[in-house]
Amino acid sequence: MLYLMLGIPAVVIGFVLLAMGPIGWFLAAFLGIAVLGAASVFGEDDAEREGPARVNCPQCGSRTEAGEACEYCGEPL
Repeated sequence: MLYLMLGIPAVVIGFVLLAMGPIGWFLAAFLGIAVLGAASVFGEDDAEREGPARVNCPQCGSRTEAGEACEYCGEPL
């Protein structure tokens, strides 16, 4: 629902700006860059999204949480 509430007006504004000519093109590019910049500043960090650190076991190759031993084969990491 949020995509409809924000997406449809954004597309309409984009078409109006692109129809305005070179000044509209500049404004459309500026607004696009501003939105991408705001999304990167206020977005989630990769560390918050990924969860605990994971590594590959050197013995069996399974993906396991970083720690003292592999969860699958028990070999020390």
